[in-house]
Amino acid sequence: MGKKMAVVFVAAAVCLFAAGNAFAAWTQAKGHSYNQLTLSYYNNSNKFTTIEKNSDGDVVRTDAKAFKNEEEEFSSTKVTYYGEYGLMDDLTAIFSGGWDYVRSNDILFHTEDKDSVSGVGDIIVGLRQKISNNIGAGILMSVQADVKIPEAYEYENPIDHQNLGDGQYDTTVKLVFGRGFSKGYTVFSAGYKYRFENNELGDLNFKPSDQFLVSLSGGYNATPWLSIRGQIDWNRAVGNAEVSDELVTYAYCCGVSRDYGEAVVILDTLGLEQSALSAGVALAFTISPNMQTVISYNTDLTGFGPFRTENAAWGQTYSIAFVYMH
Repeated sequence: MGKKMAVVFVAAAVCLFAAGNAFAAWTQAKGHSYNQLTLSYYNNSNKFTTIEKNSDGDVVRTDAKAFKNEEEEFSSTKVTYYGEYGLMDDLTAIFSGGWDYVRSNDILFHTEDKDSVSGVGDIIVGLRQKISNNIGAGILMSVQADVKIPEAYEYENPIDHQNLGDGQYDTTVKLVFGRGFSKGYTVFSAGYKYRFENNELGDLNFKPSDQFLVSLSGGYNATPWLSIRGQIDWNRAVGNAEVSDELVTYAYCCGVSRDYGEAVVILDTLGLEQSALSAGVALAFTISPNMQTVISYNTDLTGFGPFRTENAAWGQTYSIAFVYMH
């Protein structure tokens, strides 16, 4: 969506890269916990889009090679709590949630000069089960399942309102492999996110595309008090997004042309088939045996071939996290 089209683009959830990734394959010992409080700032003003327009701003195709397009500025400032608790030595409970302040220039067109929304966003609960301590070459394997719960905020029509989340439940299942070294670790995960239909608005319903998820991360203990970490994340839309005819008609009333209307709503207006590649680096400072401070930076990437970012925002995240382990 360009600046000439006054329709709200719902951004993807902000990617947070901090200390929690270091333990993504391992479970907490029974009765032990990992607690992380993160302050993050995400900003974007560009999008990799496959929607091509002519000089008059009319859509001429929706399957072009993804290119970077300038968008209205979007930002998100979050305070997020992420926690793990060992129910048993091989089974860990996971919880994540927090407060979000979202500012988008787009919503000025529709909300009487209100350019921001704030409150508690999506909540995630899950479990991680260790399957084996050594499946070969010292590699540990776990399976993790979690559910995104969108019940903490009021959901309004995403065509003309900015929301704190997508408004529908998601569930993710992934296999996670980890290996520790004398001065570091590496973690690889692969999974599938099933995204349920959003029927919060009656006939104006839609279903975001399911996604394949892949992540590779690692860390190196440079000194007893400093570790350097890195991560690459990739997700690919399956391509099964759907929108109701009523929602497409509503979008037409808000400036979306009937030509390619359904595809524009899916790919641009609501961003229901996003594929993205991102990378991050972090520095973790050990304060005490059970306390850390982590500063991190994450950026979206153009990508290449099947790993190319498509119909997703291009942005950057800066964060600082405080960690307590018990």
